[in-house]
Amino acid sequence: MSYYFNFHSLKLFRNFSYFIIMSLRILFLFVLLLSQSACTISLINTTIDYSKVSSFTIEQFDTKASNAPPTSGQQFSERLKNKILNNTRLSYRDEDGDLQFEGSVTNYRVTALAPQANQTVSLQRLTVQITVDYNNTTAKKGAEDAQWNKSFSRFADFGADQDLVSVEEQLLEEIYDQVIEDVFNKTFSGW
Repeated sequence: MSYYFNFHSLKLFRNFSYFIIMSLRILFLFVLLLSQSACTISLINTTIDYSKVSSFTIEQFDTKASNAPPTSGQQFSERLKNKILNNTRLSYRDEDGDLQFEGSVTNYRVTALAPQANQTVSLQRLTVQITVDYNNTTAKKGAEDAQWNKSFSRFADFGADQDLVSVEEQLLEEIYDQVIEDVFNKTFSGW
């Protein structure tokens, strides 16, 4: 009886070991497959032909909205530049890039939202509009992607009990990230 127990225990141990080893192999293959697909997803939808386009230029965006912070155009320009540098293989040039961006912050407004019964508001909304002029100097004249001019508008909400000055930097970062994503998608994903 004792011999049967030891033999049976050994057989169970071998089956269990085999099960663990196979599970680890499957898990390893799954992680490897997942990591490979994650690496290719980030740029899969871009329509950049690197044999024709290798550089970009961004003229510093103007601040035309009278109540916008004076450095808002410069901040947007730098953030757009970093987005393109970090998500494409294009190099930045001070002048004469294959892709050229310029524009301005054209609207900057705060509006009251969510009125309450006692005629106060609980939320306010900061809305920023940025107009972008894009030119692809390598595209054929008249091609759909050769150039465009488009206004992008995004907003962020904040509590009415908060002072705009105290939350403005954070709100602008959120808004700029959204607008830059829109500009990037319009330019490199074709929508």
